[in-house]
Amino acid sequence: MQLVINDLLQSTENPEFIQRVVWVDKENQLYFLVNVNEPSFPYSEEIHNIEASLNTGEIAKVATDPWAISVNDEDLSKIEIEKRETVWKVINQIYLIPDIFIPKRRSELIKAASKSYSLSTKTVRQYLKRYWARGMVKNALLPDFNNCGKQREKERQYTKKAGRPFVYSSTIQRAAINDEWKKIIRISLEKYYFIRSKPSLKYAYQQMVKEHFSKEDERTGYKVLDMDRPVISFDQFYYWYRKWFKPEDAIHKREGRREYLQNYRAITGSATEDSMGVGTYAIDATIGDIYLVSSCDRNKVIGRPVIYLTVDIFSRCVVSVYAGIQSMSKESVRLALANAFENKKEFCKRTLDMDLDKDDWPIHYLPHTILADRGSELISNELTQITEDLNIKIQNLGSYRPELKAVCEKYFDLLQQHISPFLPGAVQKDFMKRGGKDYRKKAVLNLNEYVQILVRTVIYYNNHNYLTGYPLTQSMIQENILPIPIEIYKWGLHKGSGLLRTIPINSIRSSVLPKGSAKITPKGIKFGNLYYTCSIALKERWFSKARIQGSWSMGVHYDPQDVSNIYIRIDRQKHEVCTLIEQYEMYRGAKMEEVETLKTDIRHKEAEYEESSLNGAIQLAQEIEEIVKKAKKESGNQISNGKVPKDIKNIRENREKEREIMKKEKQTIANQHANRKKLNEVNQDSETVKVMDIFRKKQKEVLYDGDN
Repeated sequence: MQLVINDLLQSTENPEFIQRVVWVDKENQLYFLVNVNEPSFPYSEEIHNIEASLNTGEIAKVATDPWAISVNDEDLSKIEIEKRETVWKVINQIYLIPDIFIPKRRSELIKAASKSYSLSTKTVRQYLKRYWARGMVKNALLPDFNNCGKQREKERQYTKKAGRPFVYSSTIQRAAINDEWKKIIRISLEKYYFIRSKPSLKYAYQQMVKEHFSKEDERTGYKVLDMDRPVISFDQFYYWYRKWFKPEDAIHKREGRREYLQNYRAITGSATEDSMGVGTYAIDATIGDIYLVSSCDRNKVIGRPVIYLTVDIFSRCVVSVYAGIQSMSKESVRLALANAFENKKEFCKRTLDMDLDKDDWPIHYLPHTILADRGSELISNELTQITEDLNIKIQNLGSYRPELKAVCEKYFDLLQQHISPFLPGAVQKDFMKRGGKDYRKKAVLNLNEYVQILVRTVIYYNNHNYLTGYPLTQSMIQENILPIPIEIYKWGLHKGSGLLRTIPINSIRSSVLPKGSAKITPKGIKFGNLYYTCSIALKERWFSKARIQGSWSMGVHYDPQDVSNIYIRIDRQKHEVCTLIEQYEMYRGAKMEEVETLKTDIRHKEAEYEESSLNGAIQLAQEIEEIVKKAKKESGNQISNGKVPKDIKNIRENREKEREIMKKEKQTIANQHANRKKLNEVNQDSETVKVMDIFRKKQKEVLYDGDN
């Protein structure tokens, strides 16, 4: 192996012994070497001996130079540059090859330089040894100012107080820190400073002084400073605090590891790198910043919705958005996942009556991983079963660590802040403050309308949000991929490392949609107090069978966002779609929550009308009793007059006589009505005659007055 100047050779037996090649004498076949760790003048070794040692492995060539430095003149002080230039002039004068490697000639050169620069021969020798040991470059001659103040292996012991003297004298004695005081400082920090109440360092110092450097005053009984012995100063206390503990140590001890990881740890990575391509979905929920009204009655405020978002970490695409008025639950998670896996065009048409283009939201794939926090609905056995059935890995993050799925958390802010100025009933910062507005009174949107707005906003961010600062890969840059979520998602789908999959809609329904129990009755398939029918039920005559043999139960899957249909599993591959019967068509397209709300309102109205109904029944009973009482009284009068009480033998004849009597009474009433009508007509004619007579009389009077 051919060696050159500045190559390093390390002994395999003693790694600390490293030699540097400072010159190669090819004429005499010699290498001139120096020990880099113990500067000395060069010594010679035959080339073939060095090569033999290299071949046998006794020594090895080293690539890393322990003395190599890289520094710019801008980073050096003026004194460092002056010292380096002085030594460099000396080296340039005496460094003559091969004379510098011949001991006798080297001695003459050193003496000449000593006289020229007024330096001792020992100093010049040190310059040469340093130059050879540290790499034979100009910066090798820099003074070791960077090592000044370097910590020793053992702490330095002081006999008197270190540091500058006090400017102003004090009655309090001071002294140098000893081992006992160090122990007191450490104990006081642990006891009074590194606690969850987070007091100040000054408080910890005062408590230390009170506990360890005070005595009880005999007169007052309070503790006062013990002036007979020295007291640690706050500067000393603070010095050793900074010496022993780093800033992150204080945060760990005072606020806990969770707070440190969430708000103080270094941010050196990115979610994009961790996701390794499309297919890692983050899911989370929050309370919407808006009050909604009922779909059935806009005068009724139903509160704030719960919003679930599913976001692809790699592309920043919003995969699904779900909003409901029920609390965060397993059922809500099922619906959010069903939304994520289903074709968005069909889903929006079916549940929101929205017409989307197929390219507006072309995301309907199963991920390989779902990131979720530790909410009760997200660590349930039910969700675990769903992910296992669909071969999806569920990864629950640590408690109180929302920053680990920051992409999803940020989208909540983006979406709600974007639409808040447009929405009446949106909650602002002054909500519930004194003098603030009551935004509940301004609510006008129902749940369905609010979800439509969310969907439109999500489509905007997916298709038009330019991600400034997104770490595009080299392949993306070469293919001119814009940092827009949907473009990144499409690229990752075709050329990325994602592991997306798709499954039939029947598998989504059976695995993700909530399960329930329906009852086959003579009126139809009863579920949620609604009745459904299907072709197989009519074909096999389930409803007739239920009327003859009795009702029976059957498992179904349902979509709470649309009660129009429920799904019955026929076998392992087929599902039967059941639709509402005509009697319940008014509920088609309604949500399960709205149906329940409407039925609850009906029950409330029934309860409110119960008093009026009972009062009406009581009044009716009294009126009936009054009529019966009167009839009994008249019947009793006939018995007292000696008439036969009851004739039960001639019921038919009595019935005919009663008919004749009723017929005569009706004729009498009709005659009376006719007579009354005639009388009214005669009276009307008489009135007409009287009016005409008066008119003629007045007319004659007018004519007579005119003649006069």
